Amino acid sequence: MMCRRMLPFATARVLLSCLVAAQTPAAPQSAGVDRLTFEVASIKQNKSGSTSGGANAQPGGRVTVRNTTLYDLVRNGQGLREIVAGERLPSWIITDRWDIEAKGPEQASQPQLRTMLQNLLLDRFKLVTRRETRDVPVYALVLSRADRRLGPQLRQSTADCAALAAAAGARQCGRDVGPGLIAAVGTTLPDFARGLSQNTGRFVMDATGLTGRFDIDLKWTPDQVIGGAGAQSDGTSLFAAIQEQLGLRLEARQAPINVLVVESAERPAED
Repeated sequence: MMCRRMLPFATARVLLSCLVAAQTPAAPQSAGVDRLTFEVASIKQNKSGSTSGGANAQPGGRVTVRNTTLYDLVRNGQGLREIVAGERLPSWIITDRWDIEAKGPEQASQPQLRTMLQNLLLDRFKLVTRRETRDVPVYALVLSRADRRLGPQLRQSTADCAALAAAAGARQCGRDVGPGLIAAVGTTLPDFARGLSQNTGRFVMDATGLTGRFDIDLKWTPDQVIGGAGAQSDGTSLFAAIQEQLGLRLEARQAPINVLVVESAERPAED
């Protein structure tokens, strides 16, 4: 996934997913390889009272996080998997918000910065986690029409992603995301489905059976997404937009999902 139109500190979940490449967690480090950490890092609690926040990876290995909960940091940094609260998990994980300024090596790659951020959370917040498989509520992205006809805003992509990436100034394959907007070029439906997890509150899996790459232009009225409720008179819900614009729908199911159980955490010493 590529994030080209990063609006500084606009939406925490959107921007963090860009920073940490949410589809796939960083691979474990091999034995004998130095543990990846930032050269310097500062963490302070944000008490502004604002609900807007975000993250940004800057040139020179710099990472900035603004006004973001530990819950969002962990959830997005671990690949959009479900988080399950352990018995010792404090309630402030979803209420306290944090600012982070960190500096890694100038040539650090995005996967390396992702691993550094994960290690920073483990070290400074004293996170204790484990993974297990549980049956949890999910959404399956399925075809909505018996004739398998797609909606007008879902088209088989003709984009040559490699050529676009090589052309200076050209639009590359990937996704633009914002409040009530997902615009994708050359994306797969499994990637698109996982991205919807940011908006639905549940893990979304692709069950369309469609292969290849697609161009998608999806628009809806924000804040009308949880639970599949119908649209209000002033807009269109995400669930309705997916059906009307893409010819798909979200079907509620139970499925075994690899979840992250967060057992405990501690507030860090601020610096």
